[in-house]
Order: sequence, then C-alpha cells, then structure tokens
Amino acid sequence: MSKIIRYELKRLIFNKIFFALLIVTLIYSYFKLSWDIVIGVAYSAPFSRWSYGAYLAGVLPLLLTALLFFITYLYSNHEKQVKQLTLATPADPVKYAATKCLAIIIGYIIISLLVIATSLIFYAVLFKYYNFGAFIIPILLTLIPGLLFIMGAGLLLGSVKSNLLYVLIVLVIIISFVPLPPYADLYGGHLYSTYPLKLPVGPDGEPIFKLPLEFILNRIVFSVTGAVMILFGIKRYALHR
Repeated sequence: MSKIIRYELKRLIFNKIFFALLIVTLIYSYFKLSWDIVIGVAYSAPFSRWSYGAYLAGVLPLLLTALLFFITYLYSNHEKQVKQLTLATPADPVKYAATKCLAIIIGYIIISLLVIATSLIFYAVLFKYYNFGAFIIPILLTLIPGLLFIMGAGLLLGSVKSNLLYVLIVLVIIISFVPLPPYADLYGGHLYSTYPLKLPVGPDGEPIFKLPLEFILNRIVFSVTGAVMILFGIKRYALHR
C-alpha cells in the first residue's frame, strides 16, 4: 500500500490544480496576516492565541475548499476507470479506498503546514516572536475538526452524486461569512474575534485564553461525526461500482 500512497501523492501534488490552490491559499494567508491579524483581534496582540486562532479560522475555508477539490478526483471519469481495473485484482477495495483517502489527507496537511509556516515566518520577521508552541492549541482545535467533518461529508456526498461536492464547496465558503454561535461554528472565527472581549485581562495585559465549554464540545462533535462519516464514506466508495 505504501507504493499506492506514493503514487497517489505524486498524482495529487504534481497537479496544476494543487499548485493553483496552494498559491491562492498562501497569498490569501499573507494578506490575512498583513491586513487583519497584524493589528490583533479583540484588543489582543497579533501573536496572541486569539489572533492566531482567528488567522487559521480565516484561512480554513480555502483549506477545506482545496480538500474538497482533492476529493473530486475520487469521482472523476478517469478514476472510475482505474477503480474498475483495481477491483479486478486481489487488492482489498476497502484498504485501497482508505489509502487514497489517506493521500488526500496528507495533501491537506501539506498545504496546512505551509500556511502555518507562512505565519511563523511573518511573526519571526515582523515581531521577532518565536514562542510558536503557544499556537498548538489553536492549530489542533481549528484545523483537525474541519478536516474530519468536511472530509467525511465530502466522501458521503460524492458517493451519492459527485456534483454535490461542488455544492458543498459553495456552502463551505458561504458559511465562513455567517457569525454562527460557538456550538455550531465549524471555523471558530467569530468566537476568536469576539469572545476575548468578555474575558478578564491577564498579567501580561492580554485577554486570558479560555475557550467556552460549548466550543470545546463543538470541536469534539465535529471531529467524532467527521471520523464516523469518513469510515462510512470509505466503505461506500470501496463498494460502489
């Protein structure tokens, strides 16, 4: 299966669409940092965990859009032909489907890491800030639930009708502009930008970093639901002829 992963990654990464999505995402990341995050959110420093969470939440719709474009490859006409040939071999169809999905997740991680690297370079150059360990919590709470939930939703919708993936792409972008409550917000941008205003200021002069319980539960629900949908989606993709 390692050969399949390498092959799928080559197909994914050395692709014009991958490079186009990567370039657009990185350019947007830079402008997001330069225009919005550089002044900080909710009276916090640009390098506070609140500001960093807002940065990731702002870029997440583009990351998830890239993820969904990667998933569309699974349901292309070329892929259907390859799949028929693969199903004629002794290869386990479920393992084969899981391997292809793993390659897509790795592609998402690669773009996400470059988005993170862009921000770290920005902070190091502009603010001489190097305490990057403080960003681990916003990274995990923002990028992973979005990955799992949209990956799962994309696999299930794609197995029903591939065109539904493009509808989901539009929804992913639209809901990024809607200020949803903490228990329903997939991105968390509204919370990162407004919730600190309700919190007391710590000894460092920053709003303390304390996330509401409903937001933590939101992250867990999105992650678990997404993981379950991915499992069902892989089985549906593997068994669908």
